[in-house]
Amino acid sequence: MEVVIVLIVVLLLVGGAALVLSRRQGGDSDRPALPERSPMDDQRALHGDVRRLGPGDVVSYEGTDFIIDRTLHFDEEGYSWQEHLLTDPVANRKMLLGVEDDDGLEVSLWERVTAPIEPGAPSLEHDGVTYTREEQGRARFRTEQTGGTPGEQGQMEYADYSAGERLLAFERYGTGSWEASTGQVISEHVLDVYPRGA
Repeated sequence: MEVVIVLIVVLLLVGGAALVLSRRQGGDSDRPALPERSPMDDQRALHGDVRRLGPGDVVSYEGTDFIIDRTLHFDEEGYSWQEHLLTDPVANRKMLLGVEDDDGLEVSLWERVTAPIEPGAPSLEHDGVTYTREEQGRARFRTEQTGGTPGEQGQMEYADYSAGERLLAFERYGTGSWEASTGQVISEHVLDVYPRGA
């Protein structure tokens, strides 16, 4: 009787080893294949991922290191995007970095302008360039400060204009006045991202 039990155990061990060996050699058809890394993943591993930016992170652009002072999160009926306030602490220069990840990632860089213009017309002229209105609407917003501290929240209005590669945008928060910015779409790979504390 003991010999039969020993033979059964040996057969089970041999069968189990053969099964493991066949799976290691590619015989496991039930296991899904790992997704291949895309060139975009490799670029993000090298430069950082702009989709994960937040207050306190550092963004390097054209040789200047900007610190993210504040992040605005926007939501328009489920469609969301972010806007990061970049500050160069040396030259005290401020810029805005827009990140939209809807049908593909779009990254844009903006600077505020003080021109006495407001949205409304189908086309606007600014600094010798004629811009055409692309879209306008309302969204909810909330701000995030360094350390994840929540800030203001509420409703805002926006209007976006373009002239080829050039962009003109307007934002109004609550009952405040319109703020205008000019900008351009950029490749995410011209930026180097350094998370806070890295």
